[in-house]
Amino acid sequence: MIDAVLTWVDGNDPMLKAKQQKYMAFKGADKLDDVAGPARYVQSNEIFYAVASILRFAPYIGRIFIVTDGQDPHLEEFVEKNFPGNKVPIQIVDHSVIFKGYEEYLPVFNSRAIEAMLWRIPGLSEEYIFMNDDFFFAAPSFLTDFFRDGKVVCYSKYLPVWWEKIVHYSHPVKHGHRRVSYKDSLMNAARMLGFHYFPYLPHTPKALRRSVFAEYYKTHPEAVYRNIRHKFRHEEQYNVAGLFYLLEIREGKVIKDRHEDKLFIVREMRDKKDYFKKKLERANKNPDMKFGCMNSLQDASEQEMQMFKDWIARRLDLKYMP
Repeated sequence: MIDAVLTWVDGNDPMLKAKQQKYMAFKGADKLDDVAGPARYVQSNEIFYAVASILRFAPYIGRIFIVTDGQDPHLEEFVEKNFPGNKVPIQIVDHSVIFKGYEEYLPVFNSRAIEAMLWRIPGLSEEYIFMNDDFFFAAPSFLTDFFRDGKVVCYSKYLPVWWEKIVHYSHPVKHGHRRVSYKDSLMNAARMLGFHYFPYLPHTPKALRRSVFAEYYKTHPEAVYRNIRHKFRHEEQYNVAGLFYLLEIREGKVIKDRHEDKLFIVREMRDKKDYFKKKLERANKNPDMKFGCMNSLQDASEQEMQMFKDWIARRLDLKYMP
């Protein structure tokens, strides 16, 4: 059995909003979605579906850790009604626990800083699955979907660093700030390690190993500070999972797998007619789909939200919805 680690924040919490405002580095930062905009923090009960999907479709998970900042999603009633007799412990882990010894960097409102410290969860299994709270399992899965023959499975395609550098500097500058993209963080990990390419990691659950982080950060403590010293996202930060897979590629411990047919993802809610409905219909027709990601559920209309809730309830066989 291995563990699952999820990061979660309730951006609707007025106390969190007040705390964030105290540390805003520049006026307008909260209008930039790549730095501190609402899309970074707003929650639409995705954590309920993520946890339910693990309990329904990932029987090799022994414990679920939910990492957050003094908050609690209160999953008890939801789990009890949908999974009576559940034996998988669900534990809330506060940022203060994983930042022990680095408390001066708290609070942080930055997933890349938090992800650099997740391996420090007390008692975490050597091999574990990491998920954002908007990820979910969409079908039965197996441990071999992530760990196989002593290697980790990496769902990705490879991209060249030189091209992504060009793309980065083509981003417009607003408020004296150049947009910080997901690909930029992956590229930064590659440049740190001297790679000329990087795996473009889709929004799927990710197989990680605790010892790889422990060993690398012990000999490269500056890499820890590079991520955790920023309260909000910053262009110098790297993608932590991206760093991990590159380290494992260097050791010959990665199995590359395709993700195109396995992943169902809804990005920003586009204005195209019936975009969301068509997405769900295509997902239902895909026999290979294992993973899902609702990347912008907070932008859904009431009708779309109900459509998704009905769909996910059927998919996960949920009798009670939050």
